[in-house]
Amino acid sequence: CRNMAVQHGDVNKKPRMRTADDVISRILWDASVDASEFVVGYVDRFLGVLERPFSEFNWDTNPCDCDYTVELALPRHRIQYFTYRGHRVWDRHSRTDRVFGSTGQSLAPPFGGEEEVKGERGPFIATLPHIQPDTILHTLNLHKLKASTDQTSLSQKDGAGVKEEAEEETLAEWQEIWEGNKDKRGGRPPKKRPTHFITFRANTPAILSCFQQLQEELTSLLPSSAPHWQTSSSLHVTLCLLVLAGPAEVAAAGEVLRRFAHLDRNPPVALTFPLKLKHFNGKVLYLSPQPQLHLQQLNSGLQEAYREEGWLHRDSYNPRYHLTLAKVEGGEGDRIFEGVGDLKVGKGLNFGRLPVNTLHLCAMGVPKVDGFYESVCTVNLR
Repeated sequence: CRNMAVQHGDVNKKPRMRTADDVISRILWDASVDASEFVVGYVDRFLGVLERPFSEFNWDTNPCDCDYTVELALPRHRIQYFTYRGHRVWDRHSRTDRVFGSTGQSLAPPFGGEEEVKGERGPFIATLPHIQPDTILHTLNLHKLKASTDQTSLSQKDGAGVKEEAEEETLAEWQEIWEGNKDKRGGRPPKKRPTHFITFRANTPAILSCFQQLQEELTSLLPSSAPHWQTSSSLHVTLCLLVLAGPAEVAAAGEVLRRFAHLDRNPPVALTFPLKLKHFNGKVLYLSPQPQLHLQQLNSGLQEAYREEGWLHRDSYNPRYHLTLAKVEGGEGDRIFEGVGDLKVGKGLNFGRLPVNTLHLCAMGVPKVDGFYESVCTVNLR
């Protein structure tokens, strides 16, 4: 009877659905698939379910490339569905999987036709006829790397409760592996690096004083962090990263900023910086400004204006606003800030309120003599 019950339970048990990570990897690695024809439906923390082209997300960002505002990649538990030419090929809630057929549906183009056999195809081997053997082996190694994370996510409904910090570390590991294999993947053009950014300074007396005290406290607990702290005059929060080809585009970008500053629809924004220390991959120490919804409401007009001109860098499509306090430079180095959230520091410190009333268009590169970045254009908001 027990065996019959077990068998009965096996019949009723839902087949395991391939994850959003699997779909992302398939789109990135399959040479026969055009990533630009896919759209991602995802949950925005403030605006609900949104859609963006797949190619606009930075799936393999290294969080230590720069200390400007970066979307490290879309957290996987926020992904709701993928569409191809308007047709859903993977949907979390309806358990639709027409990429691999793991839940019983037939495959859909471009992964196969309606006539193809239903069911699980294995990890990329049978479904990727155009991929070289060494790439297949590399992909299988990536799946082994992700195995422990996948087991954890299976124990939680639809990935709910997965910590973003853990995802960031996993993404960084994938980036390190992918970095040396880009040529093998074929067809993925190099990412354009940003040349300029829109920012506002964090330079009130309260912020500068608290920053100095926090630096002293943390340096005493983490002596290895001493060389990596920012200068107080360089503290800032970035709104947009831009790619500007030359002087004409720089001038035009400044004019966009000036027109934006004179709009009477810009909501007044004042931010606080709760003393909850966070980090990107253990190498970038930062604070999150609050409320981020108000900051995004202010920034959305700028994002759209620069995006229409083709100047908005893709890392700024879904920015993660942060105030960088310290950063370990370069891709190498210890993750010295990994346990910073457990340290008891900053008792009694209050960074106060920061009115956002002045924006700067700055050039990437060496800071000016006063410690801040070269400002091409500075405007005061109405």
